[in-house]
Amino acid sequence: MEDIQKRQRHIEDRVFLIDVLEREGHITLDEQAALKFERQLLALQIEQQTRLLLKARI
Repeated sequence: MEDIQKRQRHIEDRVFLIDVLEREGHITLDEQAALKFERQLLALQIEQQTRLLLKARI
């Protein structure tokens, strides 16, 4: 669970950074693509953790 929290915090930091860069007029296509990938990894990690928790419950 701690890994999930760290990844979530990292994503939140990236969103903030991208917002600042955009306000300063930078093109952030690469950063946005990386963020999308990181969000997908987080979703996958949460899904796997949920499966493990449900399996342990049975």
